[in-house]
Amino acid sequence: MKRIFLVLATAVVVLPWLTAARVQADMIQWTASASVVVANGSGGIMSNSYPGVSGSNVTISTSGLSTTGTNAETVSVVYLNAGYIGNLGSIDSDFGGPSSYYQLNLTLRDQASGASGTLTFNGYFGGDLYLTPGGGNTLTNNFVGPTTESLKLGSNLYTVTIGPTVVPQVFMGTPDWSNAGSISASISVQPVTSATPEPSSLLLACLAVPPLGLARWLRRRRNISNA
Repeated sequence: MKRIFLVLATAVVVLPWLTAARVQADMIQWTASASVVVANGSGGIMSNSYPGVSGSNVTISTSGLSTTGTNAETVSVVYLNAGYIGNLGSIDSDFGGPSSYYQLNLTLRDQASGASGTLTFNGYFGGDLYLTPGGGNTLTNNFVGPTTESLKLGSNLYTVTIGPTVVPQVFMGTPDWSNAGSISASISVQPVTSATPEPSSLLLACLAVPPLGLARWLRRRRNISNA
């Protein structure tokens, strides 16, 4: 009887642990899709005006990406291209101010449940972009507010950290994607733990109760017989 008790007790302890380990080992697949809204309402993030240069500016255009991933990955969510309007020569562009602000919306979809949700990150560009190669670009992407956000989708908890940023090079004429920059995001996911035991654990616990009661009854009966 002691052997039965030990087997059942061990199973009650070990089975939930094995179930949790199996859940952790499962491959959790997701899709991430991004879009960017610029503060000035135009087609891109524009630099400030230039002294003595009328009608000229450099614009950073954004292209949101859609990508799939499994468990924890760092992926590019936005492509960045920088182009110019007007005859700037070697004049640099100075970013900053209201026209440099943007809102990045990142929509996550949990493949298993089909649930989706959107996280929002805000930022702005500052510094300079030079038209001539090797001009000493100092362009920076600055995030405003939290850079890490979490979202529960289905039975999984997603945590997203936005960044880093790769600065684009200024193109002349047709965009050259080999000189494109990007904004990346680190996405991790883990199952949401529940305080409620799984049905298999409850069933095993219930099966353990009668043998434990029987063992106690037999022990009491043996004590009475030996008295």
